[in-house]
Amino acid sequence: MKKLLSVVSILMLILGLFTLVTGILDVSLLLGSGGGAVAEALAGLAVAVFVVGGLLDVIGGLLGLRAAKDPARSMGAIVFGLLALIAAVVSAVMAVSAATICACIIPLIYFVCALAVRSRG
Repeated sequence: MKKLLSVVSILMLILGLFTLVTGILDVSLLLGSGGGAVAEALAGLAVAVFVVGGLLDVIGGLLGLRAAKDPARSMGAIVFGLLALIAAVVSAVMAVSAATICACIIPLIYFVCALAVRSRG
């Protein structure tokens, strides 16, 4: 399970960085467009969805790598895995589609692996 947790953590780290960069670019484009209140509201939404979600994935990926090396320090990975899973499920419930349902798979695998590493370590 440690190897699988490492692989999934690296995937979360890469996807989190991609989401974070996308969110920062969205916010800068929206605020630079001069669209007024609507652009500011959309920028706030982009921060909430992309930037915060990307940060959670990056932190979770780093904590997962730490937990794979030292199972005694896996509680942070479990917490962030649960947060990422909850966020993915809420996203899937709000907009049901194949993409949002598939987006629940990586956080679910991550959370199960973090729990398994904790229980065996």
